[in-house]
Amino acid sequence: MARVAAATGVPYHQPMTGIDDLSLFQRILLATDGTVTDLLALYTGEAIRVTKLEQSVMTGRARAELQHPEPARLLQRRILLSGAKQNYLYADSQFLFERFSAWMQQQLLETDRPIGLLWKEARLETFREVIAQGVEPDGAIAQHFGLPATEPFVARTYLVHHGGRPLGAITEKWPSSWFR
Repeated sequence: MARVAAATGVPYHQPMTGIDDLSLFQRILLATDGTVTDLLALYTGEAIRVTKLEQSVMTGRARAELQHPEPARLLQRRILLSGAKQNYLYADSQFLFERFSAWMQQQLLETDRPIGLLWKEARLETFREVIAQGVEPDGAIAQHFGLPATEPFVARTYLVHHGGRPLGAITEKWPSSWFR
């Protein structure tokens, strides 16, 4: 994926290939600093639920973008945002678990509620910084959408900041043929 400047969405090095082929809603999903779950619910007219594919809390080294050089407790999640009959979006995330309140930790571990909605409920002030976006195949997740491994996916990665520090990084992907 191409790196992009946070404030402008302008690529650091080269233009994002395939952006001219994206629909207006796909561009909105790429650029939003709001809750994607709410946008999907508005667009699809469906309640959106979380399906956890994998979730674990482990001690290890955080992604470099999280600016935490020593080992920390990390929450790793792979989820799908789904409607009643289909999956709409895949997300892979890593968070510095100790930076969440005890209530948020409990909710993340014990419920299937979208993280953005939990932040909203907790009135957690966050800032999202898009650091990469692109269009590329992802055979590892295509099966969740009933698509061939060669299907291109629109993707973006963003940092979530809270209290002036990175809280986590999220990569979201959806089939480029969707939301047209």
